[in-house]
Amino acid sequence: MDTLLYYLFYTFYILIKYTPDFLKKYILNLFYFLAYHLDFFRKKVVLKNLEIAFPNLSEKERKKIAKQFYKNFVFYMADMVESLEISKEELANKVKIIGEENINKALKSGKPVVFMTAHFGNWEVAPKVIGAFYTKLTVLMREFDNPKLGEFFKKSRNSFNISTLNKRASARDIIKALKNGNALGVLIDQHSKSQKAEKVLFFNQEVAFNKAVSTLSKKFGAIVVPFFTYTQDKYVVEFLEPRSIGENESIHNFTQWQANIIEEMIKKHPSEYYWFHKRFKLSIKY
Repeated sequence: MDTLLYYLFYTFYILIKYTPDFLKKYILNLFYFLAYHLDFFRKKVVLKNLEIAFPNLSEKERKKIAKQFYKNFVFYMADMVESLEISKEELANKVKIIGEENINKALKSGKPVVFMTAHFGNWEVAPKVIGAFYTKLTVLMREFDNPKLGEFFKKSRNSFNISTLNKRASARDIIKALKNGNALGVLIDQHSKSQKAEKVLFFNQEVAFNKAVSTLSKKFGAIVVPFFTYTQDKYVVEFLEPRSIGENESIHNFTQWQANIIEEMIKKHPSEYYWFHKRFKLSIKY
């Protein structure tokens, strides 16, 4: 199965890389159409998640969001392929920065900086922007299940002053990155299997939430910068107001703050969220 997945992706890569621009949009629309209509497993999860998150919307409205989500996903995958060897100049031309004062405020604070985001929009773009134009960045990430795909993306993910660490990295590796002056980048929106996961509310459902960002802020005094990437003509990278955990604030409250921020951004741009994950399985059966 891993080999098949790799060759399917490689076929997609070749098509995107060598197809003339005037044909590319039509091919991607075909991929999106097939992905939505032939996905007999994940689409059930997508629609169930949307039903939980937006119970006041009609089924027709939720399906419209789902279709746009599939389209975004296909087009973002194509952009990841096209951006494997992107230059700084090309990157600067394809993004718009909102909240630059927030990232500058965090970097000038003298504290360790943690960038917190979710699987939202083309989340591969923002780390490049941070690394290329603001600061050295170490991204904590889950390794690819497919090693061949992991190697394929490794070059892209380790460019522009970016390095990566397995999300199971030891505290020593994380401390070393911080001591070297690197900011950390963390995606925290997936269901956490850890027995120590924090239980918080997310779209009025109890979910198991990764508390790594809260722990880093508590232990090292790190300042946390929420950021998100979405599309409005070009890519928007939006940095929100940064803050550290309060002196007497609990890990639970600080983690709930992060969940609230992600939820609010999803409500603003629902088709940008990665709805494939079984995010609510602590509360419901998929």
